[in-house]
Amino acid sequence: MTQKRNSRIALLAVAMLLSGALLGLISEDSSAAQDNAVGFISSTDSSGVSVTYINQATGATASVISLDDGSYSFGNLVDGEYSVRYSKAGYLSVLDTWSLPSDLPLDEVSMGAAPSNSSSLTVNVKDGDDADINGATVYLMSSTTEDSWWTNITVGYTVSNTTGGDGNASFASLTSEQYEIRVEASGYATAFGNTSETNIVMEALGDTNKQTVRVFDPSGSPLGDATVFMYDATSSTWYDSTKVGYTYYLQPTTSSEVYVYAYHENYTPSVKKIASVSGTDTHNMDVNSNLAADKDIIYINTAPSNGGQSMEPLSGDRMIKLNSGPTASMSVTSETTEMDDKHVIAANGIVNFSASSSNSPVGGLTYSWGSETFTDSYVAGEHTVEVIVTDAFGAQDTASITIVADGVNPLAAFTATVKTNAGLDGMDYNGTNLDEDINTVIFNASTSSDLVGIASYSWDFGDESSDSGSIVNHIFDNPGTYDVVLTVTDTAGNSDTETMPVMVNDITPPSALFSWFYLNETGSEISGASMEGEVTFFNATGSTDNSGEDLTYSWDFGDGSEGTGATPEHIFNGTTDDGFNVVLTITDSSGKEDVTTYLIKPALKLRPDIYIVSMSFSDNLEEGNVVTLDATVKCLCEDAKIDSAFEVAFYLDNLEGTVIGTAMIDGSDLLALNNGTNVNVTTTWTAVSGAQTIYVDADSTNIVDESIEKNELSKLITVSAKDDSSDVTSMVMILIIALSAVGTVAYIYRDRLFN
Repeated sequence: MTQKRNSRIALLAVAMLLSGALLGLISEDSSAAQDNAVGFISSTDSSGVSVTYINQATGATASVISLDDGSYSFGNLVDGEYSVRYSKAGYLSVLDTWSLPSDLPLDEVSMGAAPSNSSSLTVNVKDGDDADINGATVYLMSSTTEDSWWTNITVGYTVSNTTGGDGNASFASLTSEQYEIRVEASGYATAFGNTSETNIVMEALGDTNKQTVRVFDPSGSPLGDATVFMYDATSSTWYDSTKVGYTYYLQPTTSSEVYVYAYHENYTPSVKKIASVSGTDTHNMDVNSNLAADKDIIYINTAPSNGGQSMEPLSGDRMIKLNSGPTASMSVTSETTEMDDKHVIAANGIVNFSASSSNSPVGGLTYSWGSETFTDSYVAGEHTVEVIVTDAFGAQDTASITIVADGVNPLAAFTATVKTNAGLDGMDYNGTNLDEDINTVIFNASTSSDLVGIASYSWDFGDESSDSGSIVNHIFDNPGTYDVVLTVTDTAGNSDTETMPVMVNDITPPSALFSWFYLNETGSEISGASMEGEVTFFNATGSTDNSGEDLTYSWDFGDGSEGTGATPEHIFNGTTDDGFNVVLTITDSSGKEDVTTYLIKPALKLRPDIYIVSMSFSDNLEEGNVVTLDATVKCLCEDAKIDSAFEVAFYLDNLEGTVIGTAMIDGSDLLALNNGTNVNVTTTWTAVSGAQTIYVDADSTNIVDESIEKNELSKLITVSAKDDSSDVTSMVMILIIALSAVGTVAYIYRDRLFN
């Protein structure tokens, strides 16, 4: 660009800025960047060129006419993308694109001259009744092309004119070549021809193919204020509908490809394609059903043709754009693992897919699956799954996902290292070097492997604890042998396990503990007590050891007897003032011991007390008489009863003497005695002469365990002999012996008696 030209651009820009300031056109809002675009046109006559832009984002449009120096300008343009067309009669139109502000300053646009000559031509337009049509627009298109409004789409250089009352439209300065003809008129279908035949007959729009359209909002209510129109893609012509109440009517021609549009200011639009019109039809169209639609844009399937590409791609405030086609998108809705943009599953696994995230600005999506979801299973290997999405215009897009079906299990492996101190490196576990509580074991599964990839490491330490991760630490609280199990799962869900038995040394002694009780007469447990003569039940099951293995129990009951087992029984047959020191020694499987002791003082057992109340027999007995010996027995049995029969014995002279009679207390007598009633017993004895003592013993065989073993009673009995002389002789002899004894004593003590 020359220095002179640059100066002209600068001066023009300054003038625009000053004008904008004076008119208040320069916005004070700095949030939206605005540009002033100044350009120049280069041609044999660069003045009078119509320059029209369309903002591709907003649809905003404006036109200016170039000045005599070929310059033109637009002020206050927002940053963005623009389509700009330069047109002037006698020149070939040029389409340009601006990207502001990066394209500033604008490049100069060069326009070439259109073909022209001295030929002239008149086109006559009539209807089917041979009546001239007034106001029809006739377009002549040369074989020499120019830029249309559509990128990379050309159109023959176009001139136009409007028919008068005679139906004629005249053209001058044409070349002798043949021109294509396009004729548009309100109420008629667009007609086509060429200059080899300049009489054009137009077909009036009628009800032969009337399309009835009703528009509904999201609630299902009909809308009477929608905008309904159609685009005839066959002729590249737009037609408005006729509205009656809540119904809209369109009148396409037979076999035409038609697109019906329904727009409403409150909802996204709806569009429907009629591939080939044939007769009447009714269409119910739901607005706001396609959220990807844009109510400020009208999409068409292909660029206009047959001269339609020269028309501005605008319909009121709406831009007309080519359908960009659908955007296919699919996702996996079942559980898989993603790796490197692939979904990994186990071989023969089932995968659910969804294409619901696909979208299209024109809607009407269909799927190659038959619906927007799809399910299938996959054998081992790599599979590409795709969906083809087709929109209402027939445009398609494809999305795909790679499924890797993994049929090979991973290989689980790990090592164990024992650490005795956090700062030490530790040493390999060797089966004997791991102590409870104080040693930390490091389990390392990093040597595990898989063809696709390991997703997780799961540990079970065998002591009701677990962890996850490729490297974990663990302390065993208790001794014993534990199976440490590692489960590795790959990204497909395949798994493998590895087990290592770990022996943990016992360094903690057991803890000894025992309790005891006895059963009273009602069978109730009396805890922490003992009764002499009754079974004392010992229980050491409360003793503990962290190994959880069996303990051995050794008992010393303090009375010279011993026992084993966790629940021995023992009878203390007596009691002492100091009691009995019971010692329990427990030993665990590793040989460690603990000892505990309790002093137990058995209580005295309640016993019955049997005694003889009285004994009687006859007086004035003679030798040979049969004597009836009677004894009354009583029992103090309030606290304890006699539970077995016992014998009452009569003795002569002493309890070790001759048994002269016995009687048994049993049955009803025993019951009466236990109830506090005195019981009489009787036996007989053949008397022998002399003075004698009769003894009676209430429990002669010591069957009954009594509180006081004092059961006997004695009584003197005198029995006379049958021969009296014998008795006198005996008395004389006794008297002689007595006198002799007195004489002997007197002799011994004679000195003292007679000084």
